[in-house]
Amino acid sequence: MQNKLLSSPLIIAGWLILLVIYVLAGTADVPFHGDESTQIYMSRDYAYQFIDHDYNTLAYNPNPVSATEQELRLLNGTVNKYLIGLAWHANGMTISNINEQWDWGADWNYNQQNGHAPSAALLLVARWPSAILLAAGVVVMFAIGRALGGTWTPYIASLYYALSPALLINGRRAMMEGSFTFFSLLVVLVGIWLLQKPSMRRGILLGLVSGFALASKHTAIFTVAAVFIAILLYLIYQSVRSEDDYSVVDYVLLPYLAIAGAIAFGCFLALNPAWWGDPAERATNVLQLRQTLLADQTAAFGGYANFGEKVGGFLRQSLIVPPQYYEVGAWQGYIGDQISRYEASARHGVSVGGSVIGALVMCGIMAAGTWDLIKPSAVIAPHEDEADKPGVPQTQGGIRWLVGIWALVTIVTTLVLTPLEWQRYYLPVYPVMGLVAALGINRLIQSRKQIMERLTRPKDETPLSGDDSRPDTLPELT
Repeated sequence: MQNKLLSSPLIIAGWLILLVIYVLAGTADVPFHGDESTQIYMSRDYAYQFIDHDYNTLAYNPNPVSATEQELRLLNGTVNKYLIGLAWHANGMTISNINEQWDWGADWNYNQQNGHAPSAALLLVARWPSAILLAAGVVVMFAIGRALGGTWTPYIASLYYALSPALLINGRRAMMEGSFTFFSLLVVLVGIWLLQKPSMRRGILLGLVSGFALASKHTAIFTVAAVFIAILLYLIYQSVRSEDDYSVVDYVLLPYLAIAGAIAFGCFLALNPAWWGDPAERATNVLQLRQTLLADQTAAFGGYANFGEKVGGFLRQSLIVPPQYYEVGAWQGYIGDQISRYEASARHGVSVGGSVIGALVMCGIMAAGTWDLIKPSAVIAPHEDEADKPGVPQTQGGIRWLVGIWALVTIVTTLVLTPLEWQRYYLPVYPVMGLVAALGINRLIQSRKQIMERLTRPKDETPLSGDDSRPDTLPELT
């Protein structure tokens, strides 16, 4: 009865609508960050490209008219700035309403008084694109959780996502994190769809969402690479196990993956005019600029001195997760009142963990979820609906393999490559933790159910499995 109720389309729709509303409700209240000014400033590129049709300004130039604008184009993703531009354009604003880049070398008053901060109206308009995409991520989290299996998994995963203070703070702001999070999760979901039912349409879709993820923020490369590699390795494994001479790997899925990769690259280039002409050279430029930026940040704010400090920072930011509204200490004096109002509302989220004890509980739950994700019976066993179909990958094992590889790559790259304890650099970890924890809680619920059945069942009664770990069938793309 409970399983049928939670599988009801009306219940699912109502749940998702409530969570989406909650995510969007705090958009106007989240405390301001100086990088919002910079992202809004970058939305001038929307006017250059779509209003003025001035591609020369956007093209890379060794001697640019504005070195600042060109550097920002290379360092940052493009999706958010284009959506911000579309938002203010649709609201009747023009490029003359756009503020200057935030000056981090000056104080709050200077920036406010000299046109480096957006008006209240412009700021709110600019926040909606990121906030809407962050809210859409609730639906994607639910779908991934449902694919993993378990009655409670999608509900717990989507709830964790919607209540995560770090995701809410950064995703509601006019910054890249909303689009980055949404499209990265969508890459994982479409990768699952491709495994479930290989088709040209799904291969094309994987390429498109991968391109948008990369254009949202360059660090999405780790998610895209993890999904592509996970699919490839799992399909090779299935091909080795297959007795068919014509395996699904050689004749169906490898071409789809190749097409997806080509489309991802083309989509990324289409959204990045600054890369046109010589993409390889632009990639080198970006890496050099990124290294310089991170070196400047660690020199100014102090980075991790050794790997042990990285582990400590990772554990604090992933398990305890104290909300971080700013990275520069002086900002407490600038936005302290905004923080107080935001935290006094019911829209600032809930820190899951939140303390050392809570972090230990979270570790236990995630341990159960990790085992449920990687246990041999889950990874190798086929989805029962497809077990007898020739030429079709064992998709339930493939789904868990894909999510497991993505989770591992996300955790390792975040741990190893993050140079300082800035919370927004840890955002990719939170959806991973939400999904693994959801699997753990679902497993604990099912284990309790099985124990209670054994205790209350007459000795001569046939045992009930009580196991709902096989996922419901997801809607198919045709």
